[in-house]
Amino acid sequence: MNTGKLNRRITYTPTGTYIDTPLGGKTLSAAGTPVETWCSARQLSMRELISYGLPVDFKTFEFGFIYERGANITNGMKLTYESKDFRVVQVSEVNEAKREIKVIATNQ
Repeated sequence: MNTGKLNRRITYTPTGTYIDTPLGGKTLSAAGTPVETWCSARQLSMRELISYGLPVDFKTFEFGFIYERGANITNGMKLTYESKDFRVVQVSEVNEAKREIKVIATNQ
């Protein structure tokens, strides 16, 4: 990955983990601490939105992360980019060899 392309700041909050309850069930713990890191950001074109099957009435971005900083990003996770909240729609490419991960998120 060309780390020179990672020129945007983004914050994401990992979701909580499931913990065992005293009665034998599981419950979701509180969300983790926010992580601020560098990413690349690119707004998707109308053609890309249609080909991915995404709604065309939201701003949708493709974010690129270094694998170590973005490996725990999952669908539904909240991202904050340029003071706007985004929800992860799809983790589109995980490439351990090139050490990168690409995430598609829509503005809510």
